[in-house]
Amino acid sequence: MTVPYDNIARAFGELAQSNADLPAIIALEEVITYADLWLLVRRIAARMQGDGVGRGSLVAVNLQDMRLSLGVLLATALIGAGYVVAGPNLAKAQVLRPTHFYRAANMAGNPRVNFRVIDAAWLDLAKVDDTNVTATDPDAEWLYLHTSGTTGTPKYLGLSQRMVWDRSCAAAIDFPFRQTTFASFFPSTSRPFYARALAALFQACTIVEGIDFDRWHNTGVNFVCGSPNQVSEALGDRVLHPKMDRLEISGAPLSDAAASQYLRSFRNVRDVYGASETSKSFANDLTVGQDAEIIRTGVPCDSVVEIVDQNGNLCPIGEVGIVRVRNSYIARGYVSNAEATARAFAKGWFFPGDIARWGPRGALVILGRDDATLNIGGYKINATLLEMIAKTVPGVNDAVCFQNPIPATRHPVIAFLVFAPHIDRFAVTEQVMQQVAERLGHVFARKNLRAIDQIPLTADGQHDRKACQAMVLTQAKADGELT
Repeated sequence: MTVPYDNIARAFGELAQSNADLPAIIALEEVITYADLWLLVRRIAARMQGDGVGRGSLVAVNLQDMRLSLGVLLATALIGAGYVVAGPNLAKAQVLRPTHFYRAANMAGNPRVNFRVIDAAWLDLAKVDDTNVTATDPDAEWLYLHTSGTTGTPKYLGLSQRMVWDRSCAAAIDFPFRQTTFASFFPSTSRPFYARALAALFQACTIVEGIDFDRWHNTGVNFVCGSPNQVSEALGDRVLHPKMDRLEISGAPLSDAAASQYLRSFRNVRDVYGASETSKSFANDLTVGQDAEIIRTGVPCDSVVEIVDQNGNLCPIGEVGIVRVRNSYIARGYVSNAEATARAFAKGWFFPGDIARWGPRGALVILGRDDATLNIGGYKINATLLEMIAKTVPGVNDAVCFQNPIPATRHPVIAFLVFAPHIDRFAVTEQVMQQVAERLGHVFARKNLRAIDQIPLTADGQHDRKACQAMVLTQAKADGELT
């Protein structure tokens, strides 16, 4: 189709008119066609215009329903407003000033914020108010995304409609036209979901709402995405029969044990490397070798990914260095954060803070993060690398390492471990301590390693170290260690 670069929503409208009866979203209780979704977008846009939303406005939303999430997102694009998800990160960062707040009727809102409720009248597709569509700037910031890495400091970046369109075109290869039925473990207002959902919609594909393997089989889902933690938790000990077609993993390091588990339930498993700042940059395809080992084969995307030393020289295969990424739709930087922008963006490259090496068959092997390095009394420990080592020990399903928030403690670093059922936790803990000592040159005291049933996650499916620290403080207070 002809792409109206000045407005990404009108591009969707063109496609919706020529694919009107195709299902865009298979929601929990109904099927929403492309015609329905385009009507909803215009309905919401007209309602927002009635509230004074237009060019220069910034809409903050608290939504959960997939139909509303995508409808409001495209409605803001149609009328030239900005879009951001409301929540604690938005309030904490204090770099964006929304002009309008909206929430679904079933979602809570901060009582100090004047949220407009999107009620049933907004969803009445029998009536579509006229939307006064004016010219929009395709290079103005539209979609604001939160990102914090492992630092815990909220940062925001803004993507223009042109950037999002280009990212969607780059991802189109994952969504064969009219042939993909897509499901996501990521929440419907998260960055990983939006990146894939928009690509799916612009390829006239179908998105299935909810997480239910049986329902996915029945609706013909052939492409699934999620983080390793999300997928492992949902699968548990289950093996899917028949196998589903494709699984795309992103957001956290993927262990061999998890990869082996996924390949029993999915014919094709791809481990994706990317970031909010660059979108998808690289991927490793996973297969099982003759000796049951996991084989990773690198799959370059339309980005340039390099591993360099401290002087910017390219590292040969096997040598550890720093990752840098470049493509045509890289973000411009962080909103009102010149220091972080200067640190992460330089001469057209984005430096995500990962340390890595090139492995056999062109695989990108991520070893840890620069900003996950804990400086404990002058001794540096890379938290992500320690987690990866712990998860290589049989019996450890997941691990997270973080700095102990208790002042003046004898145990400055803590690791939460999720153990497999019916194992000798004492023996497994000993193996973890031994592996860490051999690889990192120091030994954890036993009190540093604590069992936990489930590690808290961020919306993107990554370990939430701040939440882990809060759990330690809560327990210390309950035990009388803190006053």
